[in-house]
Amino acid sequence: MEKLVVKGKKEIRMHLADALHQTIQTLGISKASKKSERLIKKSSKKLASLVGRQMKKELKKISKMKKKTERKKEHVELATA
Repeated sequence: MEKLVVKGKKEIRMHLADALHQTIQTLGISKASKKSERLIKKSSKKLASLVGRQMKKELKKISKMKKKTERKKEHVELATA
């Protein structure tokens, strides 16, 4: 599985919807019905919001860790100088 670089909920939603459409096509159905299209749209929206929130949390953690390590480096440099 390849790693994708996505930046927002809209991109996540589009990738999820595409993946669901491909899965339906691999099952042998040429085109999804209206009801399944609505379900795909609804589920991809929900999943995108969940994944988007999770990504936001992780990015926040990463930025906090970077700031923390930078402060430690500055403190060590000041102490050795």
